[in-house]
Amino acid sequence: MSVCATAAGAIEASGTQVGDRDAAAAAWYDGPMAEAALWICAALALSFLINLAPAFMPSTWMVLAFFYIKFDLPLLLLTIPGAIASGLGRLLLAKTSTLFKRRLLKGQEADLRELGCFLEERRNYVGLAVFLYALSPFPTNNLFIAAGMTEVGMTRVLVGFCCARILANTFWVWTTQRVFENLGGLFQTTFGSWVALVLQIASLSSIVLLYKVPWARWLRRFANRASNERPKAALR
Repeated sequence: MSVCATAAGAIEASGTQVGDRDAAAAAWYDGPMAEAALWICAALALSFLINLAPAFMPSTWMVLAFFYIKFDLPLLLLTIPGAIASGLGRLLLAKTSTLFKRRLLKGQEADLRELGCFLEERRNYVGLAVFLYALSPFPTNNLFIAAGMTEVGMTRVLVGFCCARILANTFWVWTTQRVFENLGGLFQTTFGSWVALVLQIASLSSIVLLYKVPWARWLRRFANRASNERPKAALR
């Protein structure tokens, strides 16, 4: 009888411990984990929105760093989806620039299409070039506006961008020491820093140059000259 009572007591105690663990797990899911998930979603939404703008927005890594430091969020769960969200925003920016070109830049549409064909012929280099450029701290709005205006295939552009930004954003968020009290202070840095303003103006200027300069003609001339010089060099 005592053995049965002891066994029953052990089972009851075990059940109580399991119940306590389940309650603790439920409290975790309902509390800190749910709150962290909400802040991550907010960071992703903001990352998507700022990448829709053609200029004068803070860098994505700065937005992610704000949420990372302010709310103590998991680094990789923030930076990996953050890079994808920013890439989707840039993709929509590229598609918008395509529509803008077709409606308002009909005079230069043939040149831009020819440039797009030139890049498509060398599509294997496009993804690598985007990857290397996106590793830098320079704005990428001009890159996607140009991609949309020339209508190059976006798959390699997007893959190169996201892969680079996963690495770059993770590094910058992990190493940054900048703390912003609120999102207003974060956005003020775009206009309060002359370096940021110069980079944004230079980025927009490159779009104007894309529209004004016959890049396709120049690039084809350069490529043809390089291909013609190779046989001569081989004969020497």
